[in-house]
Amino acid sequence: PAARPRWVDGGEALAYTARDGRGRPARALLHTIGSHHTEDVLLVEEEEESCSLCLSTTKDGAWLAISSHSRDSSEVRLLPATEARGATPRLVAPREAGVHYFVEGLAPNCLL
Repeated sequence: PAARPRWVDGGEALAYTARDGRGRPARALLHTIGSHHTEDVLLVEEEEESCSLCLSTTKDGAWLAISSHSRDSSEVRLLPATEARGATPRLVAPREAGVHYFVEGLAPNCLL
């Protein structure tokens, strides 16, 4: 199934995933509405072939979560949902074998 894109920056930009040659969501990009697709910004590229990317927003709407997961591990990078353009995704915790986690916003903090 296709990953769902996520609106950020008050609807002025759209975060989405792009598939690689194997069909897995491997890149997360940011498109500013009204710009040409060639100007889309690469947010994350997953090099590990056993992992796929997924986008979500926290329930409080404060964060865009870019999750990379495989059968036995995951890692999450966060961008502020209201200021995604120009921001750098921040790694929450590095991938560790046997550990899956997700992030949920609880202003002004996040829960793991």
